[in-house]
Amino acid sequence: YMIEAILEPNASIAEHYENMLFTMTDDTVRMGIIAFQNEQEVIIRDSANNGEEVKLPVGRIRSKQVAPSLMPAGLADQLKSRQEFLDLAKFLAVLGQPGAFANDESPVIRKWRVTAGAGESTPVSDASWKTAYSKVSGELPVSELPEGDYVYASGGLNVQVGGEVALQLNDARGLKLWVDGKPVDRITGPIELDPGRRELVFGIDRSQRESTGLKVEIAPFARSDAKVAPEGGV
Repeated sequence: YMIEAILEPNASIAEHYENMLFTMTDDTVRMGIIAFQNEQEVIIRDSANNGEEVKLPVGRIRSKQVAPSLMPAGLADQLKSRQEFLDLAKFLAVLGQPGAFANDESPVIRKWRVTAGAGESTPVSDASWKTAYSKVSGELPVSELPEGDYVYASGGLNVQVGGEVALQLNDARGLKLWVDGKPVDRITGPIELDPGRRELVFGIDRSQRESTGLKVEIAPFARSDAKVAPEGGV
């Protein structure tokens, strides 16, 4: 089954994971997995927006059809050897099981933008940012950071309910933090976040952290009602 899923992702899609493509009466298109439906509305988990639930009024749906798998075809063609294919199949087979590759559902920043810097002030050029991703463990490894003594890593947060949060870091050495461009003195919290999209930029002094990567988990501070979800996607 795993091998077929890699080679022919559209041959068989697991039940309840079928993506549906909805064409609306205003000619917009929405795609996602159906989470709930009745005679009045359909609620989907939007594939383009990190699984956010979206309500679609039935009266505004012109048509719907099964969409292709989100896993693109031809991935195996990019592998260099049979052994790489076997390694991929083994990794997918154990992913999510107890052990080193167990799913970690904690609110950890997994999608980053990184860039090199010249000192302890926020960078100004957007052109130099590159996308990087944390490992299964949630840690952004040193190998994903650009060359340089001082670098920056930026992660986005979607704040549904504002309030105070704490940042649980694997190691606070050599780190500085800006939230929406404003410096934060106490990096582990409490940090007050308003509703909406917030951007966290970490300044990383690599000489102080050496081979230590960066793991950032978001948690409500004390009795705060804050609800925050790190941005995901590709």
